[in-house]
Amino acid sequence: MIHIHPHSPTAHHQQQHSVHQIKMASLSLPRSKPRFFHLSILVLCFFLTASAQQLSPSQSKTLLRLQRLLEFPPALAGLTNSTNFCVLPPSTSLSIACSGDRITQLSIVGGRSTPLSSSFSSDSLFTTLSRLPSLTVLSLVSIGIWGPLPGKVDRFASLKVLNLSSNFLHGAIPPQISTMSSLQNLVLAGNSFNGTVPDLKSLPILAELDLGGNRFGPDFPSLGESLVTLVLKNNSFGGKIPAGLAALDQLQKLDSASNQFVGWIPPFLFSLPSIRYLDLSGNQLTGQLPANLSCSSGLGYVDISNNLLMGGLPTCIRSNSSSLVVLNSGNCMASGDSSYQHSNSYCNDGALAAILPPADHKSRSKSKLGLIFGIVGGVVGGAVLLGLLVFLVSRRVRAATNPESSMFQKPIAGKTLVQVSPGRTPADARHMSQAARVGTLGLTPYRVFSMEELEEATDTFDPSNLIEDGPRGHFYKGWLQDGSMVVVRRLKLKPKHPLQSLLKYMDVISKLRHHHLVSILGHCIVGGQDGANTASFVFLVFEHVQNGTLRSHLTEWRKREMMKWLQRVSAVIGVARGIQFLHTVTVPGIVGNDLNIENILLDQTLTAKINNYNLPVLLKNKNKKVGSESPFSTMEDSDLGSIRNLDHGEKEDIYQLGLILLEIITGKPAESQSELDSLKVQLQKSLTDGPAELKGMADPSICGTFALGSLRTAVEITLNCISEDPSMRPSIDDVLWNLQYSVQVQDGWGSSENLSTQS
Repeated sequence: MIHIHPHSPTAHHQQQHSVHQIKMASLSLPRSKPRFFHLSILVLCFFLTASAQQLSPSQSKTLLRLQRLLEFPPALAGLTNSTNFCVLPPSTSLSIACSGDRITQLSIVGGRSTPLSSSFSSDSLFTTLSRLPSLTVLSLVSIGIWGPLPGKVDRFASLKVLNLSSNFLHGAIPPQISTMSSLQNLVLAGNSFNGTVPDLKSLPILAELDLGGNRFGPDFPSLGESLVTLVLKNNSFGGKIPAGLAALDQLQKLDSASNQFVGWIPPFLFSLPSIRYLDLSGNQLTGQLPANLSCSSGLGYVDISNNLLMGGLPTCIRSNSSSLVVLNSGNCMASGDSSYQHSNSYCNDGALAAILPPADHKSRSKSKLGLIFGIVGGVVGGAVLLGLLVFLVSRRVRAATNPESSMFQKPIAGKTLVQVSPGRTPADARHMSQAARVGTLGLTPYRVFSMEELEEATDTFDPSNLIEDGPRGHFYKGWLQDGSMVVVRRLKLKPKHPLQSLLKYMDVISKLRHHHLVSILGHCIVGGQDGANTASFVFLVFEHVQNGTLRSHLTEWRKREMMKWLQRVSAVIGVARGIQFLHTVTVPGIVGNDLNIENILLDQTLTAKINNYNLPVLLKNKNKKVGSESPFSTMEDSDLGSIRNLDHGEKEDIYQLGLILLEIITGKPAESQSELDSLKVQLQKSLTDGPAELKGMADPSICGTFALGSLRTAVEITLNCISEDPSMRPSIDDVLWNLQYSVQVQDGWGSSENLSTQS
């Protein structure tokens, strides 16, 4: 976000003028009684400064009305009629700047995980805010506001920054926003906006647009050419990436991950003059990049993973380095590094699926399907038929020569939607380095804390801040100086560990940072009493995620809105990506994790984060083999789960993920083996009995919000995940592909529903 200075020039000039008057007056005053004189000067200075920024009564009343409308959030606690708002010290939760007797900047940051009460009105909120017409910055983040964004938002003629992220706003963006020609930053991430984005070409100086984590789509937004940052991730934008992006010569960051973009990647994206960050992952992009691709000299991060791309990497993005990170796993590319790739048939099938409607809507969409084939058939029909013929022949030959290639079967007769990726090669140190860099992108930088900082954060580890005391160590809640809440884990080393090897180990720990993990923010090592070469305690500082567990979002219907089907699948996709990271970030991977649904936390944007995952083993003897040794095995009373055979541990994680899937589908936790067996039998039977029976297995709270094909795909992959035979369970890459396919079917169904209601 472009930074705007919190003190206005006008106010600064008034303060300087007042101080100058005081200095001039002091020259003519007698020099007797200096203490009284200096005290008088300080008092006079305070009143002159305060009066220079004393709000008009109407502006003060507006702030107090906001206090009531927002239901007295902590950031506004204690404000009264006598408060001089313009001299309040800025904090992480509240910042107010004034010019003369008017407010020019207002920033309120809360931590609400639920919407405000039913009496709240977004229209009343913005009506009240419009009484602050001089605002240049308006930031209302994570304070629980909900409802549509009113068109009267355009009443702020001078507004440069509008940030409404991490709330519960929904509906379409009002078209009036395209008239706000002073806007430089528009951040609406982490809400429930949907529909088409208004034409933003009329905003001549818009430099940042963040629409991530909403439901926009499928049309790509119409944009001006002044953009520096464009974030569209986690929406429903589709079609081809528009050629008009070539005109954005100031664009430094483009993040369009996890949408439904199709077709070839335009080569010009890599050579935009200012581009530094390019994320196209999690779409259905096809084809191959040209070998002579040209890249901008400033390009530092490229993610094209989890698409349907083929061919090799062009020279300019072929190698990872300290200045360039490139991710391309989950495609069908001829990759020379340790990234995991699928067979060519995987991408051929996926590319074909991207242009076909969902299977469960064929009966009511025959005319549309015929039209699609009529248009597409003349162009690609021959190539598709030839590709399918080659695929079927090669598949039959492969099945005859390699029985293992067909072991991943649908639990019922007939063809399955579940897809299988080829076997993966072992991870190596290069992949560890790459994965570690990716895990830190966009996160708070990892750092070493001092003991004084941790004591201040936890009130010297006061018992009132102790949240867990068990075999995994002592856990304390704390608050850093910037106001952010953290969890501090205290671990005692027994015996004391050599400091040099411990530092190397902490370097490995620092790599455990990912958007779908409760990430480690830093550590503190406390040396032993026998000198500086040993350590007796380690403190790990974790981020604090305070929006509840995944299970709570499925069951606490009185406290929060129930998660819709698409939200549920998206959350499990996040868990799967976190597992994929754990399995590849170290050598060997971190497996056998505690993936209980209660250990999956959701942040304000419903992003899933894995808590209580294992840590790499800290061995007493570097020559000792990894067997039954538990992570941090040299630490007292520590038993974080055993690191077993790598493949067995991976399959155990898949099983636990299957149990999470089972609960998000049915809404029923399998609390015993008999309950689990019963649910498995019912799900197996529903796949063959018919649509009504399959729909009947779904959690009643999501009734009517899912496509049958999407549900069927999720059920099929779930049953494979919880197979009693570990060898029959899919890889994490296979799980991800099928869950993403389930989302694709769901989105197609949603589009068909919209078409049917409009016709």
